[in-house]
Amino acid sequence: MLHLDDTTLFVGLFALILFSAAVQSLSGFGYALLSAPLLTATLGGPQAVSTIMITGTACDIAILAMRRSLPQPAMRETFALGLWSAPGMLAGAWLLTALPVLGLQVFVACVVIAAVVLRVLSRDDGTVLKPAWAAPAGLLSGALSTSTSLAGPPSVYYLVHRGLSPHTMRDTLVTLSLVRLPLSVIALLVTGAWEVYPLWLPLVGAALLGQVAGTQAFHRFGHARYEHIVLGLLTTSAVVSLAALGIT
Repeated sequence: MLHLDDTTLFVGLFALILFSAAVQSLSGFGYALLSAPLLTATLGGPQAVSTIMITGTACDIAILAMRRSLPQPAMRETFALGLWSAPGMLAGAWLLTALPVLGLQVFVACVVIAAVVLRVLSRDDGTVLKPAWAAPAGLLSGALSTSTSLAGPPSVYYLVHRGLSPHTMRDTLVTLSLVRLPLSVIALLVTGAWEVYPLWLPLVGAALLGQVAGTQAFHRFGHARYEHIVLGLLTTSAVVSLAALGIT
């Protein structure tokens, strides 16, 4: 784990959270994928997961608040993924406490790289998955949620292939994240893995600022041109996390 003085650490985390939230607002994904490797390298697994959960929730609420219409999630999909996530969350929380620090950094980086590949493959190709696939998607998503905070990729892959519209899919992902939040916190508390970064409140402010900035940029410039840039940034984030192993 990287060791930085308190001021440098806070400034770096503030900038990372702000930038990650802006990327999320621009592209519709990428918040935890971008922030998790670097947070894990600097704060360690438990604080990284808790910090992303808290600030990520602020992002989700901001997304809903800035919508000009009521959210319309696919409630059946939300319920199915949320239900199957519960046992996975307990397994993920145990994994968070069982893995050594260096092992967790490698695991997070590998998950990010796999998620970037999955993101590329998840573009709608017309294939429709059966509802039964919610079980493995939910279990894996729940396990990744509490072990790395990277719950998104399995759910995204499943929902992309359920024939949802882009707005419905986004609303479903946000609603699912909010539904799973108390379950994730309970799983981390039960396993003794809940550990909060002391200056978490200013980081919530950074997340909200990033959401506002990203939304304004999206409306001004559009989404398409950012896709390749964001994917490159996510991969770079994973590489940086692996590189940090050599200087810890």
